[in-house]
Amino acid sequence: VTSPHAFTTTSSVDGHTKESTWLEPLIQLGGDGNLYPVLATSWVPNADFSVWTFHLRQGVLFHNGVEMTSADVIWSANYVMDANNAARGHGELAPLVRSIEAVDRYTVRFNMVGPQSSFPIIISDISVLPITPVDSLAPGEIQVRVGAPGTGPFKFDEWIPASKTVVTRFDDYWGGKPYLEKIVFQLIASATGRGNALRTREIQLAERLTPIFAGRVEAGEIGAIEVSPATRSGYRRVIFNVDSPIFGDIDVRLAATYAMDMQKLLDEAFFGRGALMDGVVPPGSVWEEVLLACCPRREGDPDKARALLAASSYAGEPIRLIVGRGQGEPVGESLSRQLRQVGFNVNLQVLESGVYDDKQATGDFDLSPKGGSWGGDPVIDASGRWRCELTALHYNNQTRYCNPELDSLIDAYYGLTSIDDKLAAYGVIATTLYDAVITKHMGWNFTRFFGWNDNLKGFEHRGEGGYTRGPIGGGLWRVYFED
Repeated sequence: VTSPHAFTTTSSVDGHTKESTWLEPLIQLGGDGNLYPVLATSWVPNADFSVWTFHLRQGVLFHNGVEMTSADVIWSANYVMDANNAARGHGELAPLVRSIEAVDRYTVRFNMVGPQSSFPIIISDISVLPITPVDSLAPGEIQVRVGAPGTGPFKFDEWIPASKTVVTRFDDYWGGKPYLEKIVFQLIASATGRGNALRTREIQLAERLTPIFAGRVEAGEIGAIEVSPATRSGYRRVIFNVDSPIFGDIDVRLAATYAMDMQKLLDEAFFGRGALMDGVVPPGSVWEEVLLACCPRREGDPDKARALLAASSYAGEPIRLIVGRGQGEPVGESLSRQLRQVGFNVNLQVLESGVYDDKQATGDFDLSPKGGSWGGDPVIDASGRWRCELTALHYNNQTRYCNPELDSLIDAYYGLTSIDDKLAAYGVIATTLYDAVITKHMGWNFTRFFGWNDNLKGFEHRGEGGYTRGPIGGGLWRVYFED
């Protein structure tokens, strides 16, 4: 269970899920692909999209009882844009925004670095720009034990590392008082353990349940439980830390890439349920057509991997392959076997979620599996993972790959409005990443299920790994128990 830091830990599903109960963005992307007002009631660009003006909702209270104003939005955005704070949204926000100013108490103007037609989509998630009160965190404060006040339907109550996070109802929530009095986010690393806890009603809601468990529920073998698949989540890829002494050599990265057979990984770790893909895009989409044209899949080829490895700088050093406990273990076991077969010396480290996240942020690893989900645009969804991140802690670009030319391509992409222009630009960006060999993609796995007790009513999700959506519907805001 990750730290309750408002600006750094929302990059993980664990952090995002918890913190979206007490933190909110200005606007939010709905399951239908449209943007909806949250803390802002309207947003308007100037003629060339170089200025965006946001009108704030009046009367919104933070959990400390203070009303939200323009000053809080400006402080939050400036905090994110300060590289010393290692904020999750730094890579998305800092390259786009030149300055922010208050027009009045409830109106904020973002002055952009050139035309930015996609800016509202970029900030439509708390992982990029959550709103907290002025000075709610000290500059450079990375480790916290108490969550900053937010505006959400629940307020932070308690965090016990590697155990649980507790939030309680905020009676003065602007969207209306939640039905639940308290939510406890309990860490249960094992999927089997989560299923058993759901059956005994030790917990009332779980995610990342196995297909076997879901199948037994659907077949009627397990009663009093409902299940639903997370159809827009479950993307899997493996990232290289290019700052590591081993994978700083592109030839070693290429050798590892050919050592990894992603169909084997899909079969061994995900029961073969999924679709191989070389980018976080929907199967059969126009985006996939771009990938197929620009970037042919590097299929697993042990002989080629051995030849590349023999000709590289690799001298048998231990490779730190880190995975999260629970769902990461079968992934790590499959990858370890494949890499060892061609001559890599693999040190597999199975870690609790908080330690796993910290090691990725500090760069204390060589190789690691990562997830992903589809948000509607492959560049906007992932640009923070590709941009140069010039901070000690990397909560976005954990490959640590830095290419200013790629940053310029992403900047130009943000100003595009035509889908044809976006597809062409995506092809150039995808080719640049492909040539850099910083990621080995597996694709989508369809093995992720939500489950909840049948007396829990009002729960909805839109297909990602998390399940709290606040005032635009669904999530935990209007969940209740039926006697």
